[in-house]
Amino acid sequence: MRNDQNDDLALFMAGAEQRLEAALRPAPGDGAASDLLAEAARHLTFAGGKRARCKLAWLFGRALGAPGEAIADVAAAAEMIHAASLLHDDVIDNGSTRRGKPTVNAQWGNLVAVLAGDWLLTRAFHQIEHLPPQVTHDAVRLVAAMTRASMLEVMARGRVQLSESEWRTIAQGKTGALFGWCGQALARSMGEEPKGESFVRCGLRLGAAFQMADDLIDLLGDAGKDRFSDILNRNPSWPVLAAARGSDVIRRSLDVLWASAEPNETRAAETGEQILASGAAAETRRALKQEIAAAIAELDGQGLSDLQQQLSVWADAMIAQLPRDNHAAWTSGIR
Repeated sequence: MRNDQNDDLALFMAGAEQRLEAALRPAPGDGAASDLLAEAARHLTFAGGKRARCKLAWLFGRALGAPGEAIADVAAAAEMIHAASLLHDDVIDNGSTRRGKPTVNAQWGNLVAVLAGDWLLTRAFHQIEHLPPQVTHDAVRLVAAMTRASMLEVMARGRVQLSESEWRTIAQGKTGALFGWCGQALARSMGEEPKGESFVRCGLRLGAAFQMADDLIDLLGDAGKDRFSDILNRNPSWPVLAAARGSDVIRRSLDVLWASAEPNETRAAETGEQILASGAAAETRRALKQEIAAAIAELDGQGLSDLQQQLSVWADAMIAQLPRDNHAAWTSGIR
């Protein structure tokens, strides 16, 4: 992006943080319960994070010429919906750390984590209540779609033979649907329905790419995230499933590991290194780049070439920040 656009984005992101601060401040007199829920929600929401949904809302909104207030409200709502999903995910996964800090469930317990996630959803809906009613209706359907995808993910755990199509359904429901909603909400506010439909399709693809990147980080390691947690928790991860499809040895290793009653961290790490040695990281990077190209192509014919260029730059920056992989590609002994 040009320097002036970078400056505008920096100002917008600072304003979005302030809006989140205000939204997650309990009202005076609400009592101790609201204070605790707000403290738990803020613990996660302000523990770092890429704020990808804020940036996407800004990019989509600028392409539409949407008012800054509307963009900021959609961005804040999207981040709160995302944070709520993470609170619930950490309970499901029994996660102990996120973004380098103890999870809410580790610090306050599952009860507080679940209710704080619910509280965050109500704050998100409140944030967009002045926008056209269809925006909130779409947000309710979005949360339902994300919930279904989370259930599908739980049902897919331990399934070494999970297809790429099934993985995509989960990734697009958990991540891509929210990405697309960021654009759809603003398009509805501006009466730009065809562009909104393109944003939904683009967001679904971008979400799949974003999930591929997150799955890759789980294998390669990154500050603030437990390495190989997807393997340990039997989660359907793109590089893990791709490696299993290409190697009988890896597939058998996963079958044995995931059939065990108790997670074995040592075996999970060994299998993770085996997967990396297969070249799965390089394969995931290739698939990720193809997914991003397909996402940007969803905006063809809408007069959004500047947005397409900015999304390409944003995606390139995301890829550049991924951890390095020093493993040999497709080691013959792994097959």
